[in-house]
Amino acid sequence: MKPVNILLVVLDATRVDACSCYNPGRPLTPALDELADNGLRFERAFASAPWTLPALSSILTGLYPTQTDVESHRILAPTHRTLATRLKEAGYTTFAISKNSWFSTEFGLPQGFDTFHKLWQIFQTETDLTEVNLAQAYPGQNLLVSAARGALQGNLFKNAANLVSRRIRGLNDSDYGAQRTLRPVQQWISAQTGPWFALVHYLEAHLEYKPPVEWARRYTDNWPLAQKLLAADQLRLCYRHITGAERLTADELHTWRQLYAAEVAYQDAAMGQLLRWLQQSGRADNTLVIAVADHGESQGEQGLLSHLYSLHDPLIHVPLILHGPDVPRGRSTHRLVQSQDIFGTVLAAAGVPQPAGARNLLDDSSGRSYVVAEYGQPRMPRQELLDRFQLSPSHFTPFLRNLTAVRTQEHKLVTSADGTLALYDLVQDPGEEVDRSQEQPARLATLQNKLAEWRASVGLAHPPAAAAPAIAPEVAARLKALGYLD
Repeated sequence: MKPVNILLVVLDATRVDACSCYNPGRPLTPALDELADNGLRFERAFASAPWTLPALSSILTGLYPTQTDVESHRILAPTHRTLATRLKEAGYTTFAISKNSWFSTEFGLPQGFDTFHKLWQIFQTETDLTEVNLAQAYPGQNLLVSAARGALQGNLFKNAANLVSRRIRGLNDSDYGAQRTLRPVQQWISAQTGPWFALVHYLEAHLEYKPPVEWARRYTDNWPLAQKLLAADQLRLCYRHITGAERLTADELHTWRQLYAAEVAYQDAAMGQLLRWLQQSGRADNTLVIAVADHGESQGEQGLLSHLYSLHDPLIHVPLILHGPDVPRGRSTHRLVQSQDIFGTVLAAAGVPQPAGARNLLDDSSGRSYVVAEYGQPRMPRQELLDRFQLSPSHFTPFLRNLTAVRTQEHKLVTSADGTLALYDLVQDPGEEVDRSQEQPARLATLQNKLAEWRASVGLAHPPAAAAPAIAPEVAARLKALGYLD
């Protein structure tokens, strides 16, 4: 029997209700809808974390962030064997493509991929002229001298061109890589003669929302206001809104959401090109396609924007769709699952032994009685960012706490390390606005027991967290552009 190929499409920061197959009132995602119409749609899939590094780490390892310590260390350690590593050992060739800087070698996610295409480079090269790499290669030397020496390693023209192009594109970039994704994926897949695993990571729905003008015009109904927001420092607006220093008006928030919708639609069009090519090239019949968001996005709920400081459903409820061999066609399921269950599903499809505890989404018994999400304690922004946003440390103090959420079909408990908690009745209060912990003590106790059960199952006794590795200036700049404060 011919081994199945695996295509894992990760839609960064894509809300479940932005996808038409989950919310028919918003016709934004025809490609994803077609995939769902011919595959299996999970109505209640949840991420293990609300931001990329821990969320993708869980997808690639099948483990919770607590089990990998990825939020403390800011790196996925090589001791955790990823999907790519396991599939490679089983004879698969492996490929990843991404524009998100968290998906870079410095943070451990690309381990096991034979080919990693960096969309922040025009010319693909192994030479990374970053502070971390240069310090290791030329210890104790001046950084500029080290950079000059490092640039001579490999192709000098490519190294220089990548550095220059990164800065030029960063000044006015209305495309986070969607236009440049299709061709490298096609070329790599076309060259494969055996089974393959490809991870394609789209970043378009991530803040800042600055889609190509034709897409922005198509999905906004107040073009002058849209132009204002497109030209604005959206990260500054985001953080001032979150902290209450300066709120977006109702009209601005409406247009903000429309620009996000335009990004989702633009992203879907790019993904659609890839899926159509897969079909037209005759590869779709033997390819398991999995489309999932790494996490969601806040659009004003609880006064929040982007994907920060929360474990409310807009951040952790994600679209998840399977299509391909042995996948039921045109079905949906309401069983509770986590996006990290993709790990066991892919291994099962590839005929690779699964670690104990791994789940197969194609097994009807794989549903969970509850799901868990974690948000590691955020850090105070650097002074340069506080200055940029005209904010003080006191603005962020209420948000600097770690969170854990346990969710059943009908209720959610969110706890913090400082002892505060909130219980939500998701049937009566789907917007998670009213804390019911005082009026539902029995339900609170039940969920606290589930959380204790989960803690015991994953084990929380870890060695002291190592200091987070130094982040190279070029990587830090890309992360700042995406709105990450630490």
